Amino acid sequence: MAKPKHTPSFATSRPAEKEIRTAAVQPLAYPSWRFSTVDKAGPFAWPSNPDVEKQILQKLGNFDSMFWREIVGSENHSISIHDLSKEAKKRLMDIKQDDVYEVFSFRCNGRQRIIGIRDNGVVKLLWWDPNHQVCISDKKHT
Repeated sequence: MAKPKHTPSFATSRPAEKEIRTAAVQPLAYPSWRFSTVDKAGPFAWPSNPDVEKQILQKLGNFDSMFWREIVGSENHSISIHDLSKEAKKRLMDIKQDDVYEVFSFRCNGRQRIIGIRDNGVVKLLWWDPNHQVCISDKKHT
Protein backbone atom coordinates (compact mmCIF):
# COMPACT_ATOMS: atom_id res chain seq x y z
CA MET A 1 0.00 0.00 0.00
CA ALA A 2 1.31 3.48 -0.93
CA LYS A 3 2.17 5.94 1.76
CA PRO A 4 -0.10 9.05 1.81
CA LYS A 5 1.57 12.19 0.50
CA HIS A 6 2.70 14.70 3.09
CA THR A 7 0.68 17.87 3.13
CA PRO A 8 2.73 20.97 3.97
CA SER A 9 1.62 22.69 7.17
CA PHE A 10 0.95 25.98 5.37
CA ALA A 11 -1.68 24.25 3.23
CA THR A 12 -3.77 23.15 6.19
CA SER A 13 -6.55 25.33 7.50
CA ARG A 14 -5.75 27.57 10.42
CA PRO A 15 -7.56 27.45 13.70
CA ALA A 16 -9.94 30.38 14.19
CA GLU A 17 -7.82 31.94 16.95
CA LYS A 18 -4.82 32.18 14.59
CA GLU A 19 -6.55 33.93 11.70
CA ILE A 20 -4.56 36.71 10.12
CA ARG A 21 -6.09 40.10 10.74
CA THR A 22 -5.91 42.72 8.05
CA ALA A 23 -5.44 46.34 8.96
CA ALA A 24 -8.37 48.66 8.48
CA VAL A 25 -6.01 51.11 6.83
CA GLN A 26 -5.17 50.64 3.18
CA PRO A 27 -1.46 49.93 2.66
CA LEU A 28 -0.96 53.11 0.63
CA ALA A 29 -2.78 55.42 3.05
CA TYR A 30 0.52 56.88 4.29
CA PRO A 31 3.17 58.40 2.03
CA SER A 32 6.54 56.83 1.50
CA TRP A 33 9.52 58.38 -0.23
CA ARG A 34 11.80 57.29 -3.04
CA PHE A 35 15.07 59.22 -2.97
CA SER A 36 16.72 57.50 -5.93
CA THR A 37 14.78 59.80 -8.27
CA VAL A 38 16.12 63.05 -6.76
CA ASP A 39 17.37 65.43 -9.45
CA LYS A 40 20.91 66.50 -8.54
CA ALA A 41 21.32 69.03 -11.36
CA GLY A 42 19.31 71.67 -13.14
CA PRO A 43 17.39 74.67 -11.83
CA PHE A 44 15.59 72.73 -9.08
CA ALA A 45 18.43 70.48 -7.92
CA TRP A 46 18.16 68.79 -4.56
CA PRO A 47 20.11 70.91 -2.07
CA SER A 48 23.63 69.98 -1.05
CA ASN A 49 23.46 72.25 2.00
CA PRO A 50 23.17 69.97 5.08
CA ASP A 51 20.99 72.49 6.97
CA VAL A 52 18.47 72.70 4.13
CA GLU A 53 18.52 68.94 3.66
CA LYS A 54 17.85 68.50 7.39
CA GLN A 55 14.86 70.87 7.11
CA ILE A 56 13.48 68.86 4.16
CA LEU A 57 13.92 65.53 5.95
CA GLN A 58 12.15 66.89 9.04
CA LYS A 59 9.24 68.05 6.90
CA LEU A 60 9.00 64.69 5.12
CA GLY A 61 9.16 63.02 8.52
CA ASN A 62 6.16 65.07 9.62
CA PHE A 63 4.22 63.89 6.57
CA ASP A 64 5.12 60.25 7.38
CA SER A 65 2.69 60.22 10.29
CA MET A 66 -0.19 61.64 8.25
CA PHE A 67 -2.76 60.00 6.01
CA TRP A 68 -2.87 61.19 2.41
CA ARG A 69 -6.32 62.63 3.08
CA GLU A 70 -4.72 64.85 5.76
CA ILE A 71 -1.86 65.94 3.50
CA VAL A 72 -3.73 66.85 0.34
CA GLY A 73 -5.23 70.32 0.46
CA SER A 74 -4.52 73.90 -0.48
CA GLU A 75 -0.88 73.84 0.66
CA ASN A 76 0.04 70.34 -0.57
CA HIS A 77 -1.45 69.46 -3.91
CA SER A 78 -1.06 68.06 -7.40
CA ILE A 79 0.03 70.36 -10.21
CA SER A 80 -0.90 69.58 -13.79
CA ILE A 81 2.08 69.35 -16.14
CA HIS A 82 0.40 72.07 -18.22
CA ASP A 83 0.65 74.48 -15.28
CA LEU A 84 4.39 74.01 -14.74
CA SER A 85 6.92 76.67 -15.66
CA LYS A 86 8.79 76.35 -18.93
CA GLU A 87 11.97 75.41 -17.02
CA ALA A 88 10.18 72.67 -15.06
CA LYS A 89 8.67 71.14 -18.20
CA LYS A 90 12.07 71.16 -19.90
CA ARG A 91 13.75 69.60 -16.89
CA LEU A 92 11.13 66.82 -16.73
CA MET A 93 12.01 65.99 -20.34
CA ASP A 94 15.75 66.14 -19.59
CA ILE A 95 15.45 63.66 -16.71
CA LYS A 96 12.99 61.48 -18.66
CA GLN A 97 10.11 61.95 -16.22
CA ASP A 98 7.79 63.69 -18.69
CA ASP A 99 5.45 60.69 -19.04
CA VAL A 100 3.25 61.86 -16.15
CA TYR A 101 0.19 64.09 -16.05
CA GLU A 102 1.03 65.86 -12.82
CA VAL A 103 3.57 66.38 -10.08
CA PHE A 104 2.92 66.83 -6.38
CA SER A 105 3.95 69.89 -4.39
CA PHE A 106 4.62 69.75 -0.64
CA ARG A 107 4.85 73.10 1.14
CA CYS A 108 7.77 73.43 3.54
CA ASN A 109 7.27 77.03 4.58
CA GLY A 110 6.71 80.32 2.82
CA ARG A 111 7.63 79.84 -0.81
CA GLN A 112 9.67 76.65 -0.30
CA ARG A 113 8.35 73.49 -1.92
CA ILE A 114 9.36 69.86 -2.32
CA ILE A 115 8.27 68.49 -5.69
CA GLY A 116 7.77 64.84 -6.51
CA ILE A 117 5.75 62.43 -8.58
CA ARG A 118 3.07 60.59 -6.67
CA ASP A 119 2.88 56.98 -7.79
CA ASN A 120 0.15 55.39 -5.68
CA GLY A 121 1.37 56.04 -2.13
CA VAL A 122 5.04 56.39 -3.07
CA VAL A 123 6.43 59.82 -3.87
CA LYS A 124 9.35 59.80 -6.26
CA LEU A 125 11.13 62.88 -4.96
CA LEU A 126 12.47 65.19 -7.66
CA TRP A 127 13.15 68.79 -6.78
CA TRP A 128 13.78 71.39 -4.14
CA ASP A 129 11.95 74.57 -5.12
CA PRO A 130 12.97 77.25 -2.59
CA ASN A 131 11.47 80.15 -4.56
CA HIS A 132 8.25 78.59 -5.89
CA GLN A 133 9.51 78.56 -9.49
CA VAL A 134 8.28 75.11 -10.58
CA CYS A 135 4.76 76.48 -10.79
CA ILE A 136 4.59 80.26 -10.74
CA SER A 137 1.80 81.54 -8.52
CA ASP A 138 0.25 84.98 -8.36
CA LYS A 139 -0.89 84.38 -4.78
CA LYS A 140 0.76 86.42 -2.07
CA HIS A 141 3.34 84.51 0.05
CA THR A 142 3.56 81.56 -2.36
